[in-house]
Amino acid sequence: MRVLALVALALLLMGGGALASHAIFFPLSEHTIAKHVTDSGMPLYRTNTFTTDDEQAVSWMLIWRDAKSHTVEWRWYWPEGRTYARSFSTIPPIDGFTGMWAAPVWSCLKIKGTDVSRLPGNWRVDVIVDYRKVLTQYFTINTPYAC
Repeated sequence: MRVLALVALALLLMGGGALASHAIFFPLSEHTIAKHVTDSGMPLYRTNTFTTDDEQAVSWMLIWRDAKSHTVEWRWYWPEGRTYARSFSTIPPIDGFTGMWAAPVWSCLKIKGTDVSRLPGNWRVDVIVDYRKVLTQYFTINTPYAC
């Protein structure tokens, strides 16, 4: 049964050029908030809680690639709801059967030494792919306690 499901998924991804462009479908595989990303694009120190002494917060996703390229936008929001920053990336199309099927993409919000560290609280980031919001991630930035 599991083999049948994997074959069906492979057929869907290989022939899914038309399906992938459908307005409802977007091949998001995994997502997280983390403190760092490795050189190979994997998240390190997954967490939803940061301090003003942390270097950054990272919104990370693993996306199944298809026959089209996709534009990704991250919108980082202050605790009171205003947009603080935006960043952009592109997910390239799959380059044949020997190409990488998954693409890690991420955006970093610098914390330490920036305006972000001056406004601790509950933050959020919206991830928008091809002009459609596909994900909202919530995280908290706290002031470290003095000893």
